Amino acid sequence: MVLDRGDLNRSRLEQIIAQCGATPRWLSDISEVGGARATSGANVLLVALDDELSPNEPLLNAMHALKGSGLSILVFADGAHNWPIRTRCLPLVAGASNLLDSSRSDFESELFQQLVQLFQAEARREEDERCIKENMIQAGIVGESRSMLAVFRTVLRVSVLSDLPVLLTGETGTGKELLAHAIHTLDPKRRSGPFIAVNCGAISPGLAESELFGHRRSAFTGADRDRKGLVRSAHGGILFLDEIGELEDGLQSKLLRMLQEKTVLGVGEDGETSVDVRVIAATNRTLKQMVSEKNFREDLFYRLNVLSIHTPSLRERPGDIRPLVNYFFEKYRALAPALPLSIEDEFIEALAEAGLPGNVRQLENIVRQALVKKDDIAPLTLADLPPEILQQLTRWQPALREESQGPPRPVDDLPLALSPQREVTSSVVRLLDANNWRLNRSLASCEKLLLEAALRKTRGNQSQTARLLGITSRSVYNKLRKYHLNSTVNR
Repeated sequence: MVLDRGDLNRSRLEQIIAQCGATPRWLSDISEVGGARATSGANVLLVALDDELSPNEPLLNAMHALKGSGLSILVFADGAHNWPIRTRCLPLVAGASNLLDSSRSDFESELFQQLVQLFQAEARREEDERCIKENMIQAGIVGESRSMLAVFRTVLRVSVLSDLPVLLTGETGTGKELLAHAIHTLDPKRRSGPFIAVNCGAISPGLAESELFGHRRSAFTGADRDRKGLVRSAHGGILFLDEIGELEDGLQSKLLRMLQEKTVLGVGEDGETSVDVRVIAATNRTLKQMVSEKNFREDLFYRLNVLSIHTPSLRERPGDIRPLVNYFFEKYRALAPALPLSIEDEFIEALAEAGLPGNVRQLENIVRQALVKKDDIAPLTLADLPPEILQQLTRWQPALREESQGPPRPVDDLPLALSPQREVTSSVVRLLDANNWRLNRSLASCEKLLLEAALRKTRGNQSQTARLLGITSRSVYNKLRKYHLNSTVNR
């Protein structure tokens, strides 16, 4: 595709493009790129500039958006090499691979070489994407967006680095554990070893050290046998630490030593044991921010963050919603075996607009629910979506009604009567949103807020706070340490 508003360059460009074995598609405005690309399949755009660019040129924003969609862009202009350096940088920042000066004597040969390189790179990219998609299918990962292809390209690259840890980041439900399994499968050294998954947020604090690092018989009450722990169980394979941000300080220190020394010391043991594991950690929290807030060890963060992969949310890759819906539709088709169902476009379009904070996990649940509840042979439509999705799309919710046997209350009284309940519901939703709808994190946030409120009421007296909450003083002390509070909080 060639964006050239004049006819002066047309004959020269046609000859050069023909020498590359291609045919030009002439455009008069950059808004035509989308349609031309869809009909021609072209993925290279040549832009002829009439004059020197300015930073507020709308063309730059359009080029940046097109580059993000995978388009290769090459820009030229008469006298471009005489522009100020900062001006020559503009098209490059916007996504152009190069800026050529069409007034130079070697312009035609340079343009030919640049186009050949772009066409060759495009051919390699297509072959690369074909191989990546094949590997994604084998790993059970569904996605066609460029962002997911880029993620899996990184997975392929880091998988072979068998002795380096990997940090997976991204919102809840984006498929971090699937990526961890894919790395295990593609790791030539560890694929035959075990894959041990640990939810750091679900480990009991009192047993966490023993769960991870093992213990010797009689090391504590109830230790009636030796236990090697989950770390040593992963010897020769992968230890997947999900929700690593929930790991308490003491265990962070022990994990850091294990990563540094490749040894483990169980509870009650006299000597360390060598261990050969690759650690893959995952979190939906921002560990760098937790480090700055002193809630996560800085040295452990940098030890884990050797190889980092971020999994984008569905909001960032709406093009994956259709293939995901189709995948889950076929996966759970057996739930409605007698129904010759299909899916209407409106069902998929609504899910693309809904946001879906639970990402792929929430999408899977919606499709499964729709199939379970379906009792006719009609395709899945808007009517088969959960009410909360419909309400979210319309931003309208019917007024609540009190269920009582008495006479109906005056309409004017309802907002006042119902406002406390609505405020509580709204607060709960905000709390869940803030914690990515993770129950354990949301409950912990509630506990911290309640503890702060009780401390304010007792003016920081821990004994009175314990009596007020109906717990022991020791429990209050432990919770103050857990949430990094002190007894003078907001007196």
